[in-house]
Amino acid sequence: MSSTMTYENRNGPLVLGRYELIERIGHGGFSTVYRARDHKMGREVAIKAVRRTEELSDRATLEAKAAAKLGHEHIVTVFELAEDEHEVYLVSELVRGETLTDRIQSGSLSDRDCVETALQTLDALDHAHGRGVIHRDIKPDNIMLTGGDPPRVKVMDFGIAQLENSQRLTRQGDVVGTIAYMSPEQADGHTVDWATDVYSAALTLYESLTGSNPFCGSTAAESIGRIKAGAISLSRARPDLPGELSDLVEEAMDPDPRTRLDLGSLREGLKQILPELAPGDQATTVLRRADRPHPSVYEDLADRYGFIAARIANGSLAALVAAAAAYGFDLYPAPWKLPIIIVAALAVGLLPRVGLAALAVIALAPVFDFSVATGVLVGAAVVLYFMTLGLIWPGKALLPVLATMLGALGLGLAYPAIAGAVGRLRSGLLFAAAGAVSFGLFQLLTGATPLDYLGLADNYDVAGKLAGEYNPWTALLAIIKPLQAQPVLLLQPAIWLAASLPAALLIRRRRLYLDLTGLVLANAVIAAGYLSIPKFFPDYSLPVASFMKTLTVCVIIQVGLLLLSPRNRLQPLSPP
Repeated sequence: MSSTMTYENRNGPLVLGRYELIERIGHGGFSTVYRARDHKMGREVAIKAVRRTEELSDRATLEAKAAAKLGHEHIVTVFELAEDEHEVYLVSELVRGETLTDRIQSGSLSDRDCVETALQTLDALDHAHGRGVIHRDIKPDNIMLTGGDPPRVKVMDFGIAQLENSQRLTRQGDVVGTIAYMSPEQADGHTVDWATDVYSAALTLYESLTGSNPFCGSTAAESIGRIKAGAISLSRARPDLPGELSDLVEEAMDPDPRTRLDLGSLREGLKQILPELAPGDQATTVLRRADRPHPSVYEDLADRYGFIAARIANGSLAALVAAAAAYGFDLYPAPWKLPIIIVAALAVGLLPRVGLAALAVIALAPVFDFSVATGVLVGAAVVLYFMTLGLIWPGKALLPVLATMLGALGLGLAYPAIAGAVGRLRSGLLFAAAGAVSFGLFQLLTGATPLDYLGLADNYDVAGKLAGEYNPWTALLAIIKPLQAQPVLLLQPAIWLAASLPAALLIRRRRLYLDLTGLVLANAVIAAGYLSIPKFFPDYSLPVASFMKTLTVCVIIQVGLLLLSPRNRLQPLSPP
């Protein structure tokens, strides 16, 4: 049958000998969608006719056929895929409802609905990925909602993106998909995998929660430029949302597919957050500063320039690391020291990932000069740390440095609650543990004693044993020996990890009473943990009076920081 007959005679000759075209319900650059009647089965169906081009490859058709075999409750069922010399036809169930785009524009979705919709979409993608099928074009227009509470998702057009854009397979660098929903690697014309679908699904959730796509431009070039520049963080666009939700979306939209959050982690994270979202809280609404009760000048400045403060804080921590490397060792000439510190601070503050790599080189060079073995051990630990936490959360990767700094000042007990509050749940726990290990190693290597309740710096002379050592195994034994002699030393990371949990769960800077409860519980865990050590290790004696005095000072510092931190008071407007 000719293409002209298919497009013009809606109630004329049958398509594929059995499908009567009733009406056109959609149209794109390469395809047209019809509502049709299947005379053989006596039901209405949807038919998508994709116009054949010279570039349409056998591989694209094979992938579409593979997609047609998918069977999942959240994927539109495909009944048949056939082709002639003019079109490729995809016959599927006719889904009645609204697209996610329609629901976003109407403002009728709650925050909980948005997350529920995202979870169902991820379930569909997980099913497809497990069978080797990548969607490539996840966007609100391809997600149908069929009603219900929560809305029931049907993901459309699996395999169609490859059919409609098969020229990418033969011309490297061509752009595929809907530009505003492309992952950065798609925009660059690179080969894509499951990570692209994760990015687009997270971006769709971002749009559902904020009401707009941050990458939509008036031209393709403008949209691609916005994609490469990155979106405003969800935590800034919707500061009233749970911090973990913002973190998950931002991690799933990481520009680098190698460090992007995987589908399983995103899905499990959203499931954990779902109970925090009330069904009636409306999303897709505009937030405005005037809705806050009596905003202060400080809060206004924090709203406008808070992201700059975060970069300054990160750069300051980098400066501390660089200063320790420059002035704690004799490797760098005196005229170089201050410039090295300034360059490290600027690099980390402006370009976190690149800056962290440069900082690692600056810090490790003197360590290798002091002891090759120590350099190898510390270097391996640094590489492992930055390949995991550092790449996932580059803006927070230097947070454990704060533990060492506070510990050197005798205020290390303040760190677990700070790590929990800054890092949120998963990252908060990891950074709390990393901070405890970092500070413990600092004490062992330097003999610093301001917070040496566990005897970490007590006559081990670890630095003396490591100086000039070339054998990494010997160096490792020198570090492990104090832990073997006093297993109690292993308790400090465990206590700090446990103490960060209530802070990570409760401190959101939205409700002061919850924040204060998080601080109280965090410090109660610290007190209980340290005070109970003598019960498990009778030979160990904790200086209780000094410990409680230090803990009290740390609590005062934490409360002060909490009261000074900007409150997330932006409220959504009532839906129209």
